[in-house]
Amino acid sequence: MRINFSITVLLLAVSFTTQASGQWKLIKEKEGIKIFSRANDSKLIEIKAESRSEASLSSFVALMNDVDNFNNWMHAAEKTDLIERQGPYAFTYYMLNDLPWPAQDRDVILRLRIHKDGSKREVYTKSQNVNGVVREKDGIHRIESVRTTWRFVREKQGNIKIVFRTRVKPKVQLPEWLANHVYQIGPYHTILNMKKMVRNEKYRNARVDIDRLN
Repeated sequence: MRINFSITVLLLAVSFTTQASGQWKLIKEKEGIKIFSRANDSKLIEIKAESRSEASLSSFVALMNDVDNFNNWMHAAEKTDLIERQGPYAFTYYMLNDLPWPAQDRDVILRLRIHKDGSKREVYTKSQNVNGVVREKDGIHRIESVRTTWRFVREKQGNIKIVFRTRVKPKVQLPEWLANHVYQIGPYHTILNMKKMVRNEKYRNARVDIDRLN
């Protein structure tokens, strides 16, 4: 198993240093990317990441709708497969991720939908796990619960503000040094990769009808 991590799934497998309930804590800031974490009284852990990009809203919609390419920018997502589309901007997909020894690899089935707000200045995704779609595999731990959102907001200066959030309930504790690596390095590299990816011609020139988003 490789020693790397996925932003959207592996956070389920980490333990976090106790924080004051409801307060965001800045845990990493580099190259215009900020990573925050917080814990609350219900023992749920939240991660938030923020950055900005000069790309268009259409570029991000096209990227988030391209399941086959997820493993090329989501940090350490070893495999992503489209299972079924429920609409032009809604689908269910399978994701397999690595964890370093001695932990087991992890997988999850996620249902994702891309939305727009009323002003058309913002698009966002909502995804959560679904059960009973793909049989569990020997030697791979099935993630039980995760909810994630991406938001892309067109600002007055013409930039796009990127906001990632995930809310999870930790199930398996990892050593503190490994947990720190997961929730700092994973989100940081995912957004860094995303910002590079949307500059590719495939996404930069993508034509997206924002009105078709739910």
